[in-house]
Amino acid sequence: MDLTTLFILLLGLGLIAGIMFTLVNKTLTQLNETIIALVQRAEAPPAGDAALQKENTNALRLQACERLTLMLERINVPNLLLRQPAPAGSGAKQYTANLLLTIREEFEYNVTQQIYVSDALWSIMVQARDNVSQLIVRAAEGAESGEQVASRLRLMSSRQPEDAIGVGQAAIRREASLIL
Repeated sequence: MDLTTLFILLLGLGLIAGIMFTLVNKTLTQLNETIIALVQRAEAPPAGDAALQKENTNALRLQACERLTLMLERINVPNLLLRQPAPAGSGAKQYTANLLLTIREEFEYNVTQQIYVSDALWSIMVQARDNVSQLIVRAAEGAESGEQVASRLRLMSSRQPEDAIGVGQAAIRREASLIL
């Protein structure tokens, strides 16, 4: 084999290697750009997600308003006395403890709803709970039986100048109207 043939072969091999290098480099560059685009698309939230997320958040906030409304209805004195009537012959202390425990359980069951409502509304819910609890304690002072506590409680709740439950329900309605 002479030198000219060897040179032509080497030149051909070099040309083929250059073409192969260019093709592989171009393919790898395109693959890298595709991977970068996929990563960016995965990290960026889709355009419709913000609206959907807001809709879901509003639904949760409205559900919280519903739960808190139900809680207020359940701890409202007339409704509480219907659900927890004084057993015949029960002592005042036992019946009072029973009513206070019912309110506490009702409140604890709904305590997680505070993350979906405003701080102002949650403060009103706490105040309503405390107000009803204080009313029960005042009604039990000097009472001798559960029936006497219930009777005093009915009378005292009907004479309340500003009903904490009503204030709470109005606050829930205001918050719900802001959501809608």
